Amino acid sequence: MSFSVQKMTVPLVLVAAFALAAALFVASFPEPSRAQASGRHVFYVARSGHDSAGGSSKHPFRTVQHAVRAVPAGSLIRVRRGTYRGFEVKHNGITVAAAPGAKVHIRGGGDEDVVQFTDVRNGGLRGLKVLGSDVQYGSAVKVTDSQGVRIHHISAYGSRTFGIVVVDSRGVKLDHNNIFHNASGIEERRAKNLRIVANDIHDNTKEVDSGRGQEGITFYESTGRVEVSGNHFHNNRTHLEVYGASHLVIHGNSFRAGQVMETGTGGQGCRHNKFVRNVATRGSTHSNGMILRCAKDMLVAQNVFDGFDDFGLYIVNGLRGVSYGASIAGLRVLNNIVVGGRAYSLGAHLPRSVTIDHNLINNDGSKAAYGDHLAYVDGPGNAETLRQFTRWTGFDKHGVGRSPMFVNRSGGNFHLRAHSPAINSGAVLASPYKGRRPDIGRYERR
Repeated sequence: MSFSVQKMTVPLVLVAAFALAAALFVASFPEPSRAQASGRHVFYVARSGHDSAGGSSKHPFRTVQHAVRAVPAGSLIRVRRGTYRGFEVKHNGITVAAAPGAKVHIRGGGDEDVVQFTDVRNGGLRGLKVLGSDVQYGSAVKVTDSQGVRIHHISAYGSRTFGIVVVDSRGVKLDHNNIFHNASGIEERRAKNLRIVANDIHDNTKEVDSGRGQEGITFYESTGRVEVSGNHFHNNRTHLEVYGASHLVIHGNSFRAGQVMETGTGGQGCRHNKFVRNVATRGSTHSNGMILRCAKDMLVAQNVFDGFDDFGLYIVNGLRGVSYGASIAGLRVLNNIVVGGRAYSLGAHLPRSVTIDHNLINNDGSKAAYGDHLAYVDGPGNAETLRQFTRWTGFDKHGVGRSPMFVNRSGGNFHLRAHSPAINSGAVLASPYKGRRPDIGRYERR
C-alpha cells in the first residue's frame, strides 16, 4: 500500500510571519540550564542587559530590582560584574547571588535600606558587597517579617547605622559575612531561631545617637533561641549589646579590642542566656569584659578573659537602683579563666542565688588600668588575693589563684599545658568533659 502526498505551496509572507512569531515565543522564556533541569529557575542580570529581555544567560536583565519582581518564586538570580542599585524582595524563595567569580557591588542611592526582604519565606543573598545607607537608622540589608532567609558570604559595610537588621523574623541565618564600618554591625529585634555563624564583625565604631552605635551586635527583646557561634569580633567599642533579650546562646566566638558585652533593659528582663567557651582579649586599647545587670538564670562558663582594664566581669544587682537593670537571680559564673587584669567588680547586695565558683583568677602584674588588683568588692574595696576575695564574698571557694599555664598566651593560644592547675578543677556542667572533672577555661586538655 502506498500513499501519495500532495505538495502544498505556502506564501513567503506567511513563512516569515510564522518564523517571527516562533522567535518571539522562544525569546520570552529563559534558556534552560542545569539548575532549571533540577527544578530551580536561573536568571541573569548584567550591566549590558535590558529589563525587557527574558533574563537568560544570553539575554540578561539590566537591574536586580526588575529581576526580583519578574522571576517566579524559588528562582536564583545570578548578577554579573558591576555596580547596581539596591532592591526589595517580596516573593518567596528568591536568592540573589554574585555570578561565579564576579565582583558585584550594591548601592542604595538614598534609600533607607539598600537591600530588603519583606514578608517572604526562604531565599537570600550570596557573594554581594552591599554599601550601607547614609540615612539615619537605615541599613545595608534588612529582613522583616520573614522566615528562612539566608544571608551569607556578603560584605555589609559603610552604613550610617546598621549593617544587617533582622526584625520580627524567624529561622534566619547570617553566616560567613564581613560586617564592618557601620554604627551597629547587626541588630536583631524580636527574632526567633536566628543563627549568626562564622562572621567577621569588626570596626563598627560610628555613633548614631545617645542610645545606638559602636556595637558589633545588638539583641533587642528577642524571646526565641538566638545562636551566635564561631564569629570573630574585633575593634568594636562594644561587641555585644543585650537589651531585654532572652534565650541567647553565645559560644565559640573570639573577641578582641572592645568591651565584650553589656546587658540592660527598659523593662523586659534578660533570661536564660548562655555565654560559654568564648575567648576574649583586651587588644591594644582600653577594654573591659562583661557588664551583667540584666542576667536572670544566665550561665557564663568555660571562657577565657585576658587583660581587661577595669574588670573581666562586672556583676551588679539590677533591682537595686541601677539604671537599665533587671534581675540577675540565678546567675552562674563557673569554670572561667580571668587573667591579666582585675577579674571582678562586684556590686553590693547580690542575690543569694548568684553562683560564682570554680574560676581561675590570676593577676600577674599586667599593664591593665587596675592590673594591680585581683578583684573589687563594693564596700571592702580591692582584694589582692583569691583568699581575701573569698573571705569577703563567699565566692570562688573552689577557685584557683595560680597561673593557668597557657600554651602560648602572647600568641593567642589559650590551650592548657599538661600541668596546668586548671585541668580537672572545674564544676560539672551539662557539657561533656574528658578527665575526672571538667577543665577550667575555653579548651579541654586533650
